[in-house]
Amino acid sequence: MKIKTIIWIAGGVILIVIYGLLDPAAGHFPKCPFRMLTGLLCPGCGSQRAIHQLLHGHLAASFQYNQLFLPAITYAAMGGIISTLAPTKWPDVRKSFYGTFAAYTALVIILAFAILRNIF
Repeated sequence: MKIKTIIWIAGGVILIVIYGLLDPAAGHFPKCPFRMLTGLLCPGCGSQRAIHQLLHGHLAASFQYNQLFLPAITYAAMGGIISTLAPTKWPDVRKSFYGTFAAYTALVIILAFAILRNIF
């Protein structure tokens, strides 16, 4: 195993333990600076609480905190798996996950989510 892979796995385990044990809703984590300055929700607002709820098996509660979190984490996991397991086998699939069109699509989705969650 490469050292880079070991570091990523260790970091992921540490984050899972931290978010599994500590409840962000109880004030253990810093607040969103964008929300503190503007009073508006950023696209990431609620993600810490969503992670905590997801780690405890509460999918509906996780979705209520941040509706974009579950699709985003699924997208990131699929892209990571494809990139790790088959970087050269499926170049078209990899390009669709990391290509220019995918980046612009993600940007449009994130911006639309940020606008819509502050309107409704």
